Amino acid sequence: MSRRLVNRGRSSGTNGSATPAPSGLPEYEPLEYALDDDARRALEELSTNRKQGRYTRNLKASTANMGNVVSYMQEQLYKRRAHLANQRRRRQDDEDAEDGREDLDALEQHLDEYARSVDENSREAEATLRLLIDQQFALEDEGKIIGEIYTDATNAQAEENTRQFQKQRRREEAIEIAQANGEPIPPEEEDDQDDKPPRPESTLDSFRQRQADKRREYERLSVHERYAVNNDYASFKKQWHDAAQGEDGPPLSDASRWFGADGAPILPTAAPRTGRGRSRTAEQGDDSDDDIAVAREVTSLRCPLSLQEFVEPYSNKKCKHTFEKSAILDYLPATAQVQCPETGCSQLFTRADFAHDFYLDHAILRRLQRRNLQNRLDDMDMDDEGNTSIDFQVSSQRSLKRSKQEP
Repeated sequence: MSRRLVNRGRSSGTNGSATPAPSGLPEYEPLEYALDDDARRALEELSTNRKQGRYTRNLKASTANMGNVVSYMQEQLYKRRAHLANQRRRRQDDEDAEDGREDLDALEQHLDEYARSVDENSREAEATLRLLIDQQFALEDEGKIIGEIYTDATNAQAEENTRQFQKQRRREEAIEIAQANGEPIPPEEEDDQDDKPPRPESTLDSFRQRQADKRREYERLSVHERYAVNNDYASFKKQWHDAAQGEDGPPLSDASRWFGADGAPILPTAAPRTGRGRSRTAEQGDDSDDDIAVAREVTSLRCPLSLQEFVEPYSNKKCKHTFEKSAILDYLPATAQVQCPETGCSQLFTRADFAHDFYLDHAILRRLQRRNLQNRLDDMDMDDEGNTSIDFQVSSQRSLKRSKQEP
């Protein structure tokens, strides 16, 4: 009879109150059973195939979108400010353009307001990215927890089978000895308190407890360990920085300076700090002499391994060197470590850590797109010049013929 039916039977009465339990009986305890073979197989399947591929893909896509959106906003702001600066230089050279300077002042004020909006949205995207990274870790921990529960349940069942087998062997040996001596068969031995198997633990309670333990373990990590060494976060910071600073800007600060002592992120600021004027897009806090001394490295658009133009540029978060994905994968051995192929770099790579150490460099992809766009525009200009030259030659030839035909 199910517990619900038992409870209904006990609660039946004229006043609707539960019938008191007879005195002398122990307090009721819910029955608990160890997982059977079917339950363990289902748990094993759940640990290896949770059918959360769509969830994982959505998390990955969301992290990529955060970087792309922030990069687009910062790049648009950078281009508009560069255009405004160019217009001001032209107006300064043109003494007759006093009337248009008020329009430029209004445009600069509008860009300052837009910069504040960019700052706000970029900070919101950064906070959202950290939440997405937290969710990715929680999802990975969930799979590990289910696997641990399955392993513990399997080991516990194996120990119980061994205990029952040994108990049965002792019983058979006692019967054989009694029969050989003509003695009565002894009664079955009772389990000692120490030999009794541990009480089965609720699988759901075990899952919740382990999940809480994993969460506390994750929260004990520093923000640097959670985010600064994370590929998605490093790619996000690089996209933000490169779009805001342009190709000739200062280098991205070291990951150790991405968070303050209080754990708060140190983020760039695009909006003017005080009043109007040229905005400062730099990391908050004082710039160190090391950062000032480091010149921005000019990144080639060709892979140093294949010597071909990048299609899928993958950068390493340790040394910042970039390679074509297929080329670096061919370069990495199956098991052993290998030194970075860039001359003078001592960083060690392994194929097993590729997904952790390398990331798709969207900044280089944008540079390729801008370069290809500029090449197309240059080709169009050359075509226009060529057509103009041909038209001029045809016109000249016609004029020459007419002049010869005239008397």
